[in-house]
Amino acid sequence: MIKKLSLQYLNNHDFMKKFLITLSTFLFLFSTAFAGVTTGYKYGKGPLKLTQNTADILEFYFSGGKQGAYAEKQVEAWKPGLIAISSDGSDFSFFRHPLRIDRIDSKHYAGIAISQCKKRSGQECFLFANAYKIVWDNGSDKKKRKLKYRDIRAGKTLALLSELGFYDGGSTEIKKSEPQKIKKKVEKSTNNNEDIVKKLKDLKDLFDNGALTEEEYKKAKKKILN
Repeated sequence: MIKKLSLQYLNNHDFMKKFLITLSTFLFLFSTAFAGVTTGYKYGKGPLKLTQNTADILEFYFSGGKQGAYAEKQVEAWKPGLIAISSDGSDFSFFRHPLRIDRIDSKHYAGIAISQCKKRSGQECFLFANAYKIVWDNGSDKKKRKLKYRDIRAGKTLALLSELGFYDGGSTEIKKSEPQKIKKKVEKSTNNNEDIVKKLKDLKDLFDNGALTEEEYKKAKKKILN
């Protein structure tokens, strides 16, 4: 009887030990997934000025698709995963993190994002943000680069990017003579058309990369064209 009980205790002990190891491993992977993406890739460093379009994408990214020029009702809730941005601030590639995860995979999303950004822009690309934390070091306050969701939800993303020195509104106004103003209007009209084409291209890339569902893509496209 004593031997039988001892054997049963050992079996239970071994089971609990295996269970705790498995649980610890799962919790580690799960917490890593929701904290963003652990990477060994280079973070951006030095001055960076974002274009208007990239700033709008960042507002979309940080807000889970709920804020900014590209905002749409999301079919499935998600939060920021990571985003890579080109060295001139004009191009990007990002991954979003579904709030409900059915499985954990081992894809190197940071490497994929950097590679896609580099292919699209033809320039060097680096990680700009991991989850809500801006990892691009431009010399600004490191603590302030960790964005708070309540500020993002309040629509302060662009203001925060400006405060950190990443964004200047996309343009600087200078007083000009009347002929120059007319010329400026023509240039602005041309730039607006080019901006629409750029936004449509970026939107298509997001759809092709799986960042947007077909429904989200169609709604966002209609919004840009209107």
